[in-house]
Amino acid sequence: MDYQNLILATKSVREYKKDTVDTQKLKALKDYAQNCPKIDDNIETEIRILSNNDVYIALDGIAGYHGNMIDAPHYILILSENKEHSVENAGYIGESMILKATDMGISSCWITFSDGKAIKERLSILSEKEVVALIALGYDANAPKKGAAISLESNKIGLDEMVYIDKWGNGADASVLEERGLLEAFAFSKLAPSSLNQQPWRFLLTGGKAILAIKKDKNTYEQKIDSGIIMLFFQLMVSATLFDLRWKLESPADSLTIPEEFEIVAYCMV
Repeated sequence: MDYQNLILATKSVREYKKDTVDTQKLKALKDYAQNCPKIDDNIETEIRILSNNDVYIALDGIAGYHGNMIDAPHYILILSENKEHSVENAGYIGESMILKATDMGISSCWITFSDGKAIKERLSILSEKEVVALIALGYDANAPKKGAAISLESNKIGLDEMVYIDKWGNGADASVLEERGLLEAFAFSKLAPSSLNQQPWRFLLTGGKAILAIKKDKNTYEQKIDSGIIMLFFQLMVSATLFDLRWKLESPADSLTIPEEFEIVAYCMV
C-alpha cells in the first residue's frame, strides 16, 4: 500500500450512504484482517466485520459520542484478550484496518464507547475476549467532488511542538530532522487522527532513540487508542523510507525529565 497517499486520503466520516460495500471488497478486508499487523503478536485478537442489520439500533445510546451511534452499513469490531497494552494494540490494528479500507475506497470512523460488556450483550457476542474497538465502515454520504482539495494541516501542531531533540522542550528544526532522515516520517505522523483532535503525542529524540510520550487523559481508553495510532503511523513511515522499526512498549533505561502531565509509553531505535 502507498501509505503516504493513504494517510493524506483518510478522514473521519460520520454520515454514510445506505449502499452496502460490495462482497468482494468485504472479503478482501476480512482476508487482510487475518494477518493485520500488531504492536504485540502475543496478544490474541479477533477482528469481526459486521453488517448493519440491527447493529445501529442495538448500540444506539451505548456507543458513539454522547451515545449518538453512527449509522453505517458495516462496522469493524475488534475483540482482544485482556492483557497489558491490549488497547494500544487495538488502536494500532484498527487504524491499520482503516488505511486498508481507504485503499479500497471505503470510508470509516472510530466510534467511542464506555461499556464493552454491554456491546457484547447487545450484539449477542459469545467470547472470552473483550471489546476493545468499534469502527464505522461504508461510503461517504458527503464525498467531495473528484479533484477537490482536502486540507489535513489545519489545526495540526508544528513539528517543533511535537518533536524535541535531546531534551524536553527543545523543538526540532526541520533541517535537523531531514539530516537524520526522519523529516518525512514525522511530517506524516503528525497527521494521525486523535480523540477530539487533541494530538497528545510528543517525541523525544535522544541517544539514538525516538521516545514516545502521551499527554495523560482522564479517559485512559482514548489515550491508549491514540498511542497505538501514532505508533502505527511512525512505524509505517520509517519502515517505508529507512528500515524496519519495532516499538518497545516500555520506558527506556535512560534518565529522562518530562512534564508531569505526560507519560512515556514506548520507544524505538532510530
